Amino acid sequence: MSEYPRTLREELEDEEYRYAYAEDYLNTHIAAQIRVLREQRGMTQQDLADKIGTKQAGVSRLENVNYSSWKTQTLKRIARALGVRLSITFETFGTLLQEAAGFRRGSLERLEFANDPAFATASLGRVVSVLEPSQSSWQSAAGAGDASQAQDTNIVQGPWPRSHGQIGSIYPVLNG
Repeated sequence: MSEYPRTLREELEDEEYRYAYAEDYLNTHIAAQIRVLREQRGMTQQDLADKIGTKQAGVSRLENVNYSSWKTQTLKRIARALGVRLSITFETFGTLLQEAAGFRRGSLERLEFANDPAFATASLGRVVSVLEPSQSSWQSAAGAGDASQAQDTNIVQGPWPRSHGQIGSIYPVLNG
């Protein structure tokens, strides 16, 4: 283990430092990723500002690592403008060690939808789908042998069409 993760690991033992570091890392990560994605797409700050309905100075503020007044709605608009999805998760502090050690431009880049290999056209002329939810895969993935167990798996409802089931095969992990 290099000196940096070892030192950070020791520093994170202090609760106040741990939460302050996590917040600073979050702010830095979001601001840096907005800039990296914007640049990856060949956009200027003004281009992004036009797409999200703000001024260039607003995008500059969002790309500042010291900015901390994030609003989910703004992040959703940015994600849409950049052709990606927004993901907000709760994580253990242990993952912070790996994230901080791997923090670099390449780790922040993401393909936009049009270039996402999961949605590339296969040679047979049809779209290849990574997740094709079905009742049987739900039950087998969740280990559900009866309807009550399957019902426990499907705990989140969403605005998607009923034919798509629950968001693919991600919710079985809630019971696993």
